[in-house]
Amino acid sequence: MTIYESVALNIKFYMNKLENNITFKNECPNVTAFEYLIEKTEISPKRLNNIISGKARTRIDELYRISMVLGVRIDDILSKEVKKIDC
Repeated sequence: MTIYESVALNIKFYMNKLENNITFKNECPNVTAFEYLIEKTEISPKRLNNIISGKARTRIDELYRISMVLGVRIDDILSKEVKKIDC
C-alpha cells in the first residue's frame, strides 16, 4: 500500500467520523462530509474524489486544509497506520 492510499483511507475514516457526529448532523443537515470538505477546503470535487480514492498524490497544502476542516492533526492522516472504520 502506498502512502497516498494510506492517506486516502485515513481521510475516509475521519470523514466517516464527521458524518456520524451529532453536532455536524444538527448544524449541517442534508450535507455529506464530502460536500462539506469541498466547500470548506475549496478543493474541486474531482480533485477531492481522486485524493480519497488514492488516485492522486495529495499536496501538503491540501492535506493541511483537509486536516483543519476535519479537526485532526496532519500526522493522524499522514500515517502508514490505517484507521479502521467500525461497521
